[in-house]
Amino acid sequence: MAKKERSFNLKLYAVVVFFAVAAALVLIVLFTFKSKYTAFHPDQVAESYVDTIVQTGDGYNAYKISLVSKSQKYGDYIRQYYIYPVIYREAGYKPGDNIKELKGFNDKSYMSEKTANDNGTLQGKVIDEMYDYYAELVGNGWDDYDAIFTKYFEKLCSVREQVFGDKYMTDEIMFTALESNVATYGKSLTGTEDEFDKNTKKQISFKSIGEYEKVYGEDYKFVCEAVGEKELPLEAYKEGADKELLETYGVSVDDITAAKSYTVEVKEQGGKTVASDDVTVVQIGNSWYVDNNATDTSPLYDFYK
Repeated sequence: MAKKERSFNLKLYAVVVFFAVAAALVLIVLFTFKSKYTAFHPDQVAESYVDTIVQTGDGYNAYKISLVSKSQKYGDYIRQYYIYPVIYREAGYKPGDNIKELKGFNDKSYMSEKTANDNGTLQGKVIDEMYDYYAELVGNGWDDYDAIFTKYFEKLCSVREQVFGDKYMTDEIMFTALESNVATYGKSLTGTEDEFDKNTKKQISFKSIGEYEKVYGEDYKFVCEAVGEKELPLEAYKEGADKELLETYGVSVDDITAAKSYTVEVKEQGGKTVASDDVTVVQIGNSWYVDNNATDTSPLYDFYK
């Protein structure tokens, strides 16, 4: 009997091709995802942390890739531990309390006519008056964020009460003042250009020479590079970690599966190193975070002085 000729199984081939293509697409997506997001790369996390600070002196926003922001939005952490204790201080607020059951200084009963009728002029005055104090607080860096937030918001309440004549306070007022001062501080380093309003053509910004420009020239450029990777003994690292502080971030020390240290060099055009900092990063799940409590960033605030 002649052997029966095998026919080509189109359905089987289609199934095999489908799964092969699907597997390839998964790998491509994973590679793209991992390349796109810095959190998967410990060296890039360290570089980004330093770069955020160096480019505009912005230690405030650098915390967004640190352990502080691991389990909740950075802004929510600030609200819970530094803003709500101010707004609801007479109600005895403690971190974690339900604010819906509390009356705070954000209640309209505390609002004066000046607050109700302000067109932004008085708010701008408060922000301007707060700037020198902010610059003083962050002169040596943002590492002691607890002291900076606490002192800044305490001073803000005092200054605002003098200007508006009331105790009214909201998280929007507090964030607006702080973040405006952060931006102004950055411009004091980078310098500014003449700017005009697109609609009115009125000049809204004037050219100024920043502290960086005075030292490195108006065409300066800083590039950050992580070098000297060091694996840190995990158990020793965990033993030395501040477990109670980590818990306020929603982080258990047992969640940490690896720890590394990088020396991040700050170079200007031409390749000359002008500053360097040792940054500790830790892994939780697939992501890496800067351990802000184990990283001293003060060298990044005085290299131009």
